Amino acid sequence: MSLEYSRQTPRWLPRSNARQAFVATLCSAASIDDAVSTLHTTLGNLPILGRRDYGTNACAITIECVPAEAWALLQTLRQRLQATDVYLQPRDTLPIRLLICDMDMTIVAAETLDEVAAQLGMGERIAAITARAMRGELDFDAALRERIGMLAGQPEQVFHDVASQLQLNPGAREMLAAAKAADVHCILISGGFAQVAEPIALRLGFDEVYCNHLELAKGRLTGKVLAPIVNADYKCNVLQRAAQARGHGLAACCAIGDGANDLPMLRAAGLGIAYYGKPILRAASACHIDFTDLSSAIHFMRLNGDPGRAA
Repeated sequence: MSLEYSRQTPRWLPRSNARQAFVATLCSAASIDDAVSTLHTTLGNLPILGRRDYGTNACAITIECVPAEAWALLQTLRQRLQATDVYLQPRDTLPIRLLICDMDMTIVAAETLDEVAAQLGMGERIAAITARAMRGELDFDAALRERIGMLAGQPEQVFHDVASQLQLNPGAREMLAAAKAADVHCILISGGFAQVAEPIALRLGFDEVYCNHLELAKGRLTGKVLAPIVNADYKCNVLQRAAQARGHGLAACCAIGDGANDLPMLRAAGLGIAYYGKPILRAASACHIDFTDLSSAIHFMRLNGDPGRAA
C-alpha cells in the first residue's frame, strides 16, 4: 500500500506516529462476508484485535497500526471493495455528542427548490442553476437569489405542497433515532426554506433547525430572500457556535452533507461524512457514504457500542 496525502486526509493522520488501535468500519450494500474477506487479504501482517458485527450488513474490525498505514489501508480498501462503504478511525476517538445535517439530497431525497420549480413549470431552468451551485461552480448566495427571483409572484403554498410530498432518504429515520437514543444533540441546517425545513425537522425530531426565509407579501413570493442567507460559512459557524454552547470540542461533532456548500462544516467537524457527495465534496472528505444509506452513519459515528470488544 502506498501513502497518498491529499486534501481529504483526516485530522488524525498527522496527530501521531505511534502504533495504536484503529477501527475499520465496513457497511455493505452487498455481502459483508465478501467485504471482510477483502479486508483480510489487504491487511497483510497488520494484527487484528477484535471484531464486532452490526446486523447482517455492517461490522467493525479493530486492527493495530500507525496512522500512515491506516490511511493507506483506507484508500486501498476503497479501490478494492465492491458496493461497500468503509472508514477507519482511531479507537480512542471521542464519542459524537453533536450531529449537524444538511437537508436537501442528504436527509430528503430531493433538491426542494427544484421540486417547487418543477411544479411551477420552471424545473429545468432552476435545476440547472442548482446543480452548478452544488458543484461549487457558482456563488451560492447569488445562485439562490437568482432562483428565488425567478419565482417572484408565485404562491407560498407550493412550498408547503412540496414539503408534504417529500420522501426521506433511506436510513434517515434510523440515524436520527440512534442519535437521539445516544443523547446526541441534532441540528438540521439547510440552504432551503422554512416552509420545508421546519416540518422535516419536526418529523424526525431534530433539536434545532436553521434555514432560509422567503420574503412574502399576501401569501406570495416577492422574489427576495431574507438575510442572513444560510450558506457554507453560515453552516460552519452554526456548528462551531453549537459545539461551544454545549461545551463540546469540534472533535466530538459529526457533520453530514452532499454539496459544495457543506464543505466547511464537514472539514471543521471531527467526523465529516460526504453522503453521495458531489465530486468537490468527496475529494475533500475522508469519510464517504457512496453505496449504502444513512444508517451507515450510525456505525461511522460509533453509536452502537464499543467496537474494540469482540462480539
